[in-house]
Amino acid sequence: MKLNLDTIFYHLKEKYTLEYIRQSGDSQELGRPRYYKSMKQTGDYLWLALNNTGVLPEGCYICTSMPAMSHPKKTSIILIKDSINESDLYNNLQEIYDFYDEWANTCMQNVENFQDFRSLINTTYQMLHIPLCLMDNQFSIVAQACNPRASYILFGENGTVSIDTVNDLISNPHLRHLETAHGELDFDYDQNYKLYNFHYHNRYAGRLVMAITDTDQAGRESLILNQLAEYIEYLLRRFGSFHSTSNAQHLLRTFLSESLSGIVCTPQNLLRLQQNTGWTDEHKYMMVSFLPEHRLKKELYPPYLISQVEELWADACAVEADGDVVMIINMSINGEKNLADFYQSLAYMVRDGLMIAGCSRIFHDLKDIEIFYRQSRFAIEFGQKKDSTRWYFRFNDYALDYLFSYGTGIFKPEQVCHPVLLQLQEHDQNRQTSYYITLYTYFESQFNMSHAAQKLFIHRSTFISRMERIMEMTRLNLDDYDTRLYLEVSFRILNKPDPATISQFYV
Repeated sequence: MKLNLDTIFYHLKEKYTLEYIRQSGDSQELGRPRYYKSMKQTGDYLWLALNNTGVLPEGCYICTSMPAMSHPKKTSIILIKDSINESDLYNNLQEIYDFYDEWANTCMQNVENFQDFRSLINTTYQMLHIPLCLMDNQFSIVAQACNPRASYILFGENGTVSIDTVNDLISNPHLRHLETAHGELDFDYDQNYKLYNFHYHNRYAGRLVMAITDTDQAGRESLILNQLAEYIEYLLRRFGSFHSTSNAQHLLRTFLSESLSGIVCTPQNLLRLQQNTGWTDEHKYMMVSFLPEHRLKKELYPPYLISQVEELWADACAVEADGDVVMIINMSINGEKNLADFYQSLAYMVRDGLMIAGCSRIFHDLKDIEIFYRQSRFAIEFGQKKDSTRWYFRFNDYALDYLFSYGTGIFKPEQVCHPVLLQLQEHDQNRQTSYYITLYTYFESQFNMSHAAQKLFIHRSTFISRMERIMEMTRLNLDDYDTRLYLEVSFRILNKPDPATISQFYV
């Protein structure tokens, strides 16, 4: 492996008193040391001109006294000020080259035998002691190695770069340039870093980050960065990405993307999806749309946000749609204990990420994804008008506003009516009760319990007991005008209950 003069100086300065005369931009890679004898000698080697009295041509030299140079601006010199033994110096130089050859061979064996990004990063840090972090295009840490007592903000912790750092980076006007640029880049953040971007099929795939601990030895870091990047590139071309996505997650993403673009899933593909993911029509789902908070002049970074939501909620799938991020979450098998826990974690996420989110209501049929995606967007539309200070908006909170603006619009009546009525219908069907028609009759009787009981042919005390049970189940506040209005409109857009559905045995 060829080395540059920065690398040679880095190791020799531990043993000798040196003066380093380095020409700006000189990062030439040099072959193993050779003794310089005459102007006729050529080649990219490290030349030893220890007792030279003549004029040195352009190149890279180790000398014991300042020589005359034919092209001083093209000549770099390590000047040794100590008395030295030439054989010892030569052997020391060979050991330096041997050391880097050993590192390169170890990395190549890793590529050929273990095929592991983490081993590459760990091996490099253990041998060369340079802090390194390999991340994908979602800012997820693929591999990282550094002193645990050191702090590198750009590296991150717990498998991902902090959301504050990502927000700062994606609002940086130079970020797009950093992603599209090829090769080595210098980046100044909390300290000096060197970056190397990886692209696959002409798309940004990830980045190798190196923390610079000694700015005077940038050439050594560049040499290591570029050499290590070659091994990583080799594995990236072999695997196609830094992470392997499970077949189930791939199917979910494809299904979600196609559904949002209007492609109808065939029964065969839907069955395949259910068999591979375990997601069925018996489960409860919710659609969530994430948008940037435009008042704060922030933009989303979809790849990063997608990884974050899928990490936070294990039973979720997210994709990019028109520059924003859309998520479907399986609420039946999600780790959150209940809806309140989910909304709390959602609030923390969008607040910390300076975003807003819209939530659909709960649904069961996976074929209705596109419809409930619309609900999540309508939630944002109406929520921003009525409650602009909130971080997330639920369609259920603005369904009445939607009805007044659009009628049922694109939705079926059951997709836009008050969710409590659907809850009562489901309870009646499963338990052979008559709660739905009880509440309907109460409204039809203008909230007169005696008249409502007469219409249902039950005693007034029985009717009161039913209403108390309904209130206990649903937590409805019938003293709230909007709640009563929403229920009234919902009763009208749903089919009038059939008296034959009343359970004659229910008391």
